[in-house]
Amino acid sequence: MSTIAIVRAAPSVLQPPRSLWTHLRPLAMIVGSMTIFFAVWQVLSSFVFNPHLIPPPTKVFATAVPMIQSGEIFKHIGISLVRVIIGFIAGTVLAILFGVVMGRLKAVNDLLDPIIELLRYLSPTAMIPIAVIWFGIGENSKYFLIFWGTFFFVLINTIAGVMRTPVARYRAAQCLGASELQIFMQVVIPSAVPYIVTGMRVAMASAFMSIIPAEILAADSGLGYLLQTSAMLVQTERIFVALATISLIGFITDRIFRWAVERTLHRYMAFITAT
Repeated sequence: MSTIAIVRAAPSVLQPPRSLWTHLRPLAMIVGSMTIFFAVWQVLSSFVFNPHLIPPPTKVFATAVPMIQSGEIFKHIGISLVRVIIGFIAGTVLAILFGVVMGRLKAVNDLLDPIIELLRYLSPTAMIPIAVIWFGIGENSKYFLIFWGTFFFVLINTIAGVMRTPVARYRAAQCLGASELQIFMQVVIPSAVPYIVTGMRVAMASAFMSIIPAEILAADSGLGYLLQTSAMLVQTERIFVALATISLIGFITDRIFRWAVERTLHRYMAFITAT
């Protein structure tokens, strides 16, 4: 009996390291991926391409250090993030409201869908001239462009989520005596959440891509402005610092968003998938 007990106890002793690796694996994969990326970048910029056109990461890092120490880069990051957040929230909220109505009411969808299909192919970059005319070169024009880059992605996904509510759930709620309002709030809206979350992730990337051209053409601060001024002075290293910062901020924002969704909607999303 004691031998059996020892054999059975062995897996539990080995379990903690395996669990620890499960938690550390995503971080290890990110570190490994970034290491490979920077190593390839260093080799290509040193031996294949002109280092004045594509500076190696060591030079980019050396350029970034004084910008970090002086707080210059953080000032531009903060200004751009505020613009992105305001435009993204406005576009997301309005898109969800419109998407729920259009997905639920066929007559409204038939009426507005052609207009949406026409307008959604106008990129935020194409809307810069009209945004400057309408709102000037102040903050409202940046908010509008972020809003424009966010709205249609969330809208299309919200409509799809509402329209694709499983019929079985709808019929089951009816059989249980649920009213149309209860079905809408407790069946239709929850079923659309995975689509809405997907639309928000795509829209978030679009929001970051929208703010850069807006700040390049009509701003005196922000990461787009940093890109523009660095390009005018042919400061390639500073250009790459700005590009790396934009990519890093977008990556971190997406990871935080995914973490928040997994933490708050983990059980719910698993239930929706299973059913």
